[in-house]
Amino acid sequence: MHKKSSPRLPLHTVEQLFEKLKYDESRLEQSWSVYDTFNFVVTAHHLYIDWLQGKRGATAEQAHRAHNLSSEAKALFKAVTEVSNGTKHWELTDPKKKESQIIDEVTPPCIDDYESYCFGEMVHFRFNDYYISIFAASALIIGYFEWMIFGKDKPTADELDDALASFKIAPT
Repeated sequence: MHKKSSPRLPLHTVEQLFEKLKYDESRLEQSWSVYDTFNFVVTAHHLYIDWLQGKRGATAEQAHRAHNLSSEAKALFKAVTEVSNGTKHWELTDPKKKESQIIDEVTPPCIDDYESYCFGEMVHFRFNDYYISIFAASALIIGYFEWMIFGKDKPTADELDDALASFKIAPT
């Protein structure tokens, strides 16, 4: 009996899927549309969960850096994963996932901050104590991936954590 090969496109390395994510980001930057936001978050979700944390194609150093992200950075990736899964599967129905859900709100495209005022309506996410546009989230996500994949020659995780902290909602 003939063994069937895996039905996959020729994306075989973490670096290749990261290039696909950067392509998704370039499309996102052209429109800030829900469609391009969806493509970006789905690719980011799978690159982080399946390729870096799942160690499919990741080097030991890449997996180690992914494992050692700050809790704040991990929350950003958890938020991306929830939005990706919630959109792909209509809603999250697994009781354990619902109980641990951190996303409080995904806005429709709107003008709600400086970036959206300048570049047009875009989606925003509210999770934990953060409120962040896809504009800012995508830049941070790309930065974190650069650090996880390529290491020390890229922005440090601490620098990215400082930038992420600027999106914390001040207590009222």
